[in-house]
Amino acid sequence: MGWRICARNIKLGMSKREQIIAYWLVPAPEHTAQFHSVVDKLADQQGAPRFHPHLSFGSIAGKEPDLTEVVRLLRGLELRASEVAHSPSFTMSLFVRFEPTEQLLRARSALESCPGFRSSRDFDPHISLCYGAPIDRAALQDEIRALLDHTVRFDRLVATEITLPVESHADVELWRQRAVHQIPGSA
Repeated sequence: MGWRICARNIKLGMSKREQIIAYWLVPAPEHTAQFHSVVDKLADQQGAPRFHPHLSFGSIAGKEPDLTEVVRLLRGLELRASEVAHSPSFTMSLFVRFEPTEQLLRARSALESCPGFRSSRDFDPHISLCYGAPIDRAALQDEIRALLDHTVRFDRLVATEITLPVESHADVELWRQRAVHQIPGSA
């Protein structure tokens, strides 16, 4: 009896995995290429999977909601990069932070009002350049700095199925795109 209780407690102590739909704002093609170059080189240094550069916009647990209003509010969205930063978090180890605009915050608020919305941290608009500490960031310093030189236009909201928590490159390899919502308008 005592062994069963102990085994049950061990099982309950494991990190809980949760399937969600993550919504990503994806830069327009003319901006994606520059981010892709840096992301791919850093991933290759790590021997890690490559991923599509994206700004994590929010997540929904459960059924995908009607995003008509969210997409409408994102029309013509352009954001200015404000800095390159890093953190100890696996998914934010090296990233480009963006200045939030009133337009972006209104659209985020509309997403937050959808059933099943969830967030594990404060909204911090950014595009991650790698997951886990970069091996040789200095080798790409000029390319990374160049990411700050212009505004970035976003033209798609991509729904991607992920499992939380994202703690390893193996978790990243399991991501699956479910839907693409075109954002109308351009500057």
